[in-house]
Amino acid sequence: MTYLNEGLSPRLIPNNKSEEDRATSAFLAVFLSVTCFRKALMKSIGRNVRKSGKDTQAFVHPSFRGNYSKTDIPDGLIIHTKSNEEWRATIEVKVKANDLDLSQVERYIEQSLTQKVDALITISNEMCISPDRPPLRLKSSQKKLQKLKHYHWSWTYILHTAQTLLAREQFEETSQQFILTEFVHFLRDPKTGVEGFKTMSQNWKHLVDDLKTRAPDTPQHYFEEAVSDWHQECADLTFQLSRKLGQSVTQVIRPKPSSPEKRLNLDVTAFKKSGDLTALFDVNDGSNLLEIRLEVDQRAIRISKQFDLPTKVKTPYKRIEHFIGKFDQSDSETETGKHDGVRICAKWPYISEMTSTTLFSALQDSQNDELQKNRLINVEKDTIQHVELQYFPTKVASKIANRKSVITLLEDSVDHFCEYYILNY
Repeated sequence: MTYLNEGLSPRLIPNNKSEEDRATSAFLAVFLSVTCFRKALMKSIGRNVRKSGKDTQAFVHPSFRGNYSKTDIPDGLIIHTKSNEEWRATIEVKVKANDLDLSQVERYIEQSLTQKVDALITISNEMCISPDRPPLRLKSSQKKLQKLKHYHWSWTYILHTAQTLLAREQFEETSQQFILTEFVHFLRDPKTGVEGFKTMSQNWKHLVDDLKTRAPDTPQHYFEEAVSDWHQECADLTFQLSRKLGQSVTQVIRPKPSSPEKRLNLDVTAFKKSGDLTALFDVNDGSNLLEIRLEVDQRAIRISKQFDLPTKVKTPYKRIEHFIGKFDQSDSETETGKHDGVRICAKWPYISEMTSTTLFSALQDSQNDELQKNRLINVEKDTIQHVELQYFPTKVASKIANRKSVITLLEDSVDHFCEYYILNY
């Protein structure tokens, strides 16, 4: 290899002074040591690697030969050999609150194109919907630089991948399981600085205030920043939901745009029109999606999901009774026993609008054998299509205007809905 110094071998227990160097070295050492971890990450960027691992190499601090400054030395390098052809990717790593810098990314891409490196992989706490769609702000406006493949693994994505493998994989070698377990402990240590999306952009409060009054002169970039932040938060929510529900959860994009830019433009247009930021998640094989809606202009949150009703009985109100019986917490001394902020809606054939009532009211009437008289029930129909639970967290208006509190509030609300209304069903 004449154009690139390969660099140093990664160490599982590095003693580098730099936090980024320690994180890079430990990550690449685990990447090389744990077969299923290496295969999963490489598959996420379209590369199939051998089980033996002999086709994959990794190095710390490779350097391009030439007149480049010390700041232009990549943090890592991965080489994958297939059919005697080498595929190379340089790696740039950031930890804690350090975000990737577009100008630095552009320099690495330009170097990679010059030196015939095939891809750039960035790693940071910034979130994206999938590794082949890096954070939009990192996409160069220069068409020349868009020719190089750019992938992004957030630290949360790497952590989630490791945790998923530990939960599901049958390890042939206990040493690999031990190494991956220790790596998870390493990433979860607060000192490592691995964290998900935590705060909306600086202009968030101004945007919330403008939407409340429908101000006509809100700057376009306020909406673009908010939607870009929302995309990162949705990526983080995907991991949160997967952990909470113990299964793989994916975000559903409708309509599916051809590029991140088109997705951003479509979502900005929809946001300006409705005042809402919305996301759909597949939590059970494509049916009855979970919807999360941040109603920014109304300063409210709505989390909803449709449910199929039991088929043991045919009478609509009896089917609903069977359904809501799973959420009966009348003996509970906590607020969950009253199901604060939760409504149940019913969809009837050939009627566009759903009937609805509070879940607490439906449970009370069911216990008193009076559910048939509840406004939820359409007495003129002898069949019912499905029901929907909608959760509106209370006392949230002031928190939504705060760019940090809104994220905590949103994630706590999603966790609550999953705990009591998805896992209990």
